Amino acid sequence: MEEYEEVSFKKRIKADLALLFVVFVWGTTFAIMKGVFDIVTPFYFLTLRFWTAVIVLVLIFHRRLKKLDWETIKLGSFVGIFLFGGFAFQVVGLNYTTASKAGFLTGLSVVIVPILSAIILKKIPSMLTVIGVTLATIGLGLLSFNGEFIFNFGDFLVFLCAVSLAVYILLVGKYVQQKDSILLTIVQITTVALLSGFSSLVEGSFEVVLQPELWGAVVYMAFFATTLALVVQNKAQEFTTPTRTAIIFSMEPVFAAVFAYFYLGEVISVNSYWGGLLIVVGMIIAELKLSKPKEEAV
Repeated sequence: MEEYEEVSFKKRIKADLALLFVVFVWGTTFAIMKGVFDIVTPFYFLTLRFWTAVIVLVLIFHRRLKKLDWETIKLGSFVGIFLFGGFAFQVVGLNYTTASKAGFLTGLSVVIVPILSAIILKKIPSMLTVIGVTLATIGLGLLSFNGEFIFNFGDFLVFLCAVSLAVYILLVGKYVQQKDSILLTIVQITTVALLSGFSSLVEGSFEVVLQPELWGAVVYMAFFATTLALVVQNKAQEFTTPTRTAIIFSMEPVFAAVFAYFYLGEVISVNSYWGGLLIVVGMIIAELKLSKPKEEAV
């Protein structure tokens, strides 16, 4: 695998555009998912979503599975635990907090990634990266809040979601430099499927549900928001840094708001416009250093 410093400008731009596509897909899921949790529990839905994705991946990449080794299984499973943690903490936390606060707290992974990268990987972010992260965080706040912020138990759980996702992004960035990204993705998704299934059984929500609305959401989420999105993300992170990945991922609520406007007819507030603009500007500023011959792998 190429090190970040050795990756060409063109490859990095392609990788970042690929990640932007992933975030666009994820942004559409909020409108698609509207009402699904009135039919089934979150863990039951995650079980259906990720097991369907596992089946799709195995059908597409069954020949590549012959190259699967224990090291990839161990690394992929470890990464998958944090991916599951991101989903689990978020869906449970949403029972105790508002969607707007959850959106902001989840987006804090954009701040947590460079902090963890500096502490664990000893990679200090550049000034442009710090500016980009700061603008993206302010933008997330403008997108998310309309009133006062009181930190409660649900907020704490959603914050743990942000930490889990930040660790997930860092680990993906590290391990795709060592192992086949497709095989890592398959193991990650299988791990989430297993943990989701276990959680669904524990809460006693595992039952057969045949509503078309549910299975339409399962198919969309499994094919596009899981199989395609995670394969593209894991591959793209071979050629870009974890911090830039996190900054690009802060665009998710922007795409969600735009899609909700056109698909559901929801109103976009003035604060949301400014918030979205700051996130876009922050992302662009973080990209500017790509033109330099050398940069830190943050």
